[in-house]
Amino acid sequence: MEFRFNFSCDLEEKDGTNSTNTCSVEEKTEDFQELFSSKLDYKILSQFHQSSYKFCNVDIACYKSEDIEQWIVENNSAEESVVKSAAASHSDLLPAVYEGGLTVWECGCDLAEFISGEGIDFRGKSVIELGCGAGLPGICAMKCGAEQVYFQDYNSEVISYFTIPNVQLNETTCQCRFFSGDWGEFQKYARNQPDMRFDYILTAETIYSSENYPKLHSLLETLLKVDGQIFLAAKSNYYGVGGGTRLFEDFITKEENFTYESVKVMEANVPREIIKLERI
Repeated sequence: MEFRFNFSCDLEEKDGTNSTNTCSVEEKTEDFQELFSSKLDYKILSQFHQSSYKFCNVDIACYKSEDIEQWIVENNSAEESVVKSAAASHSDLLPAVYEGGLTVWECGCDLAEFISGEGIDFRGKSVIELGCGAGLPGICAMKCGAEQVYFQDYNSEVISYFTIPNVQLNETTCQCRFFSGDWGEFQKYARNQPDMRFDYILTAETIYSSENYPKLHSLLETLLKVDGQIFLAAKSNYYGVGGGTRLFEDFITKEENFTYESVKVMEANVPREIIKLERI
C-alpha cells in the first residue's frame, strides 16, 4: 500500500497510488497555545460513531473523524477554520495550514501497537506525543500506566475537536495537557519550563517534510530527559513531499546529538519503521 495524502480517506481506503493530494491556500500560521477543553459537549459527541482499536492488550475507543469533520464543516462558522479549508480543497495536507490531524494514519497505529506490546514500562513516567492527531499512541501510554501524557498537534481545531474528546473517551487517572501550534514556538516555550521534560517522546507520520527537521530536532532536544527515549514511526519515503526515514536518519547522524536505531520494520509497498532515538 503506497502512501498518499487524501483528505477524509480512512486507513483501509487508501488506494495504492503514489500521488500526493496537497493544495496551496493562503497560510494561516497557528499560534502556539495550551488548550483546556473540547469545543464539543457531550450531547454533540454522543451523536458521533466510534471506532474500536485493539493494540495487544490495550483497547482504545476513538471518535470517527468523518463525523467530526462533517460537524465542523456544517456548524463551525469561523472563517479561519482550517478543517473547512482542507475539506473544500479535498486535501489532508495544506502545508503550514493543516497537517492531516483528522486522519488516523498507519504509522500512528504501528506506534501504538509497538509501545503496547514491547514491554515498555510507562508506570509513573512522563510522556508527550508530538503531532498527535487522534492521539492513539499517547492514549496507549495512558492506559499502560503513564503518570503524565501531554499531547501536541499543529492545529488547535484538531486538539479541541478530536484529541481531547478521544482522551476523555478513554479516561484514566493520568494527568494530561494539550498544546497546539508551531514546533518552533513550542520549543521556545518549553525551554523555560523545567516540568516540560519527558521520559518518552512519541511521534508518528511527522517526518514527511525535510524542511521541518531542524524544528523537530530542536524540540526533541529540549523535551527529552537525559535518559529518555524517543519512538518515532514513519514511512521510508513520502512521495511528493520529499521526506522519509532514510533522509531523517542522515539528518540525525549529521547533527550528532542522538543515536538512531530502527527497532521494527513493517514490510509493505512503502515500508514503515519504528525508530528509537536516545541522547549520545
